[in-house]
Amino acid sequence: MTANSSSTEIFYQLLDLNEAEQQRSLDDLKKRHPSLYQQVLPLINVNQATDAALTQLLGFHVKQVFDNDISFNGLTIDKYKINDEIGRGGMGVVHSAERCDKTFEQELAIKFIQPSLTDILGKAFLFQEAQLLARLNHPYIAKVFDGGEHQGYVYIVMEKVKGRTINEVINSGNLNQRQKLQLFILICQAIQHAHQNQILHADIKPENVLVDDALMPKVLDFNIIQKQQQSSQDAAPLLAYSKAFASPEQQNGQYLTNQSDVFSLGKLLLFMVGEQPAKADLKLIIDKATKENAGQRYSSVIELMADIKSILNQRPISLKAHKPFYVTHKLIQRRPLPSALAGCLLLCAVLFSATLVHKNRQLEQEKAIAEDMMFEVTSLLFHSKGDVDRQMSVQTMLELTRRRILSNPDLPQHIKQKMLLAMMTPVPEKHSIKIDCQQNCATSVSN
Repeated sequence: MTANSSSTEIFYQLLDLNEAEQQRSLDDLKKRHPSLYQQVLPLINVNQATDAALTQLLGFHVKQVFDNDISFNGLTIDKYKINDEIGRGGMGVVHSAERCDKTFEQELAIKFIQPSLTDILGKAFLFQEAQLLARLNHPYIAKVFDGGEHQGYVYIVMEKVKGRTINEVINSGNLNQRQKLQLFILICQAIQHAHQNQILHADIKPENVLVDDALMPKVLDFNIIQKQQQSSQDAAPLLAYSKAFASPEQQNGQYLTNQSDVFSLGKLLLFMVGEQPAKADLKLIIDKATKENAGQRYSSVIELMADIKSILNQRPISLKAHKPFYVTHKLIQRRPLPSALAGCLLLCAVLFSATLVHKNRQLEQEKAIAEDMMFEVTSLLFHSKGDVDRQMSVQTMLELTRRRILSNPDLPQHIKQKMLLAMMTPVPEKHSIKIDCQQNCATSVSN
């Protein structure tokens, strides 16, 4: 304990000590830091056995020692018959109950609040908060039905929830990743419903969510202590929270917003999926939800929930929706068969277009070759004109043509080879018949 520690931090440190150690620490604090001692002492006097679970005012997980001499078992209070005890602690004691007027058959739980806490918070405040919670009507939130007072004990009548905490469910190892995310979405729906009714939970953690055999959650223990601290500047600094899941602003005693619950949901998600999320998208979502700066987090539980649904449906999350390759990859994952067919069609179209372009170029090339060959033939005929004595032999014309073909850079090599091969084919010799005009004429005359 140092002078830089806040009274709240010292208070929670003292709660981890036994009675003798706690007294020694208080004596030491009184000597070294009298001002801090004066701030911490009222908190200790409220309840020597109180721990960080002050937020369990409306829950069923009371763990501290309540007065063992006090028992409500078997009593009839108002229209409720009190049955077996469910649990007890520094906040109060919880009993199962049933209606004794025979009008309805309901499994109920009645929480009797510690009188010392009633003195601090006030009966009006407790009933006001219970009334706000009673307005919440959601299948994944434990329902508050009624409230009253009995011999100085404020009691609240609630739905009796059967199930295991998320701690137990996750540690059982029976849930796969998809089931965990589906369960988390249901919890988000419950918190979003509370936000729509202007109610913060302010203490979201695994112990405050029960899960039944059908993997349906029930959110418990809304933190009305935190709201009381914010609404009254003169109130004792009872900053009740779970450090592992509370937002930085809550730990610093600052004003809470919806983003504070978003932070706690991000921490809860991290707890559910493990310290090292396998999916990169999931890690981005957790990092976004648990930013130190509240303004950098998701602005609402709806946005957080939407990204989790995107992972389940293999759609792009909002944090990466601007990346075209990522969006395309998600589309292929989501619709592999249509994407494969579309890819095949696109490939066929590309190949068909490439073939057309190739054929078009080939036709243009052949056209150019034909024009060049026509030019060569024309040139050959032009050089073959003249007097009979100057006429070139066939071999001479072929040699001239061969040279012109070889020197033409526009003709493709394979065309040159074919043309040269054709020109090398020997031409059959034609024997001309010479007629001796004088001899023929003499013969004719003699005859």
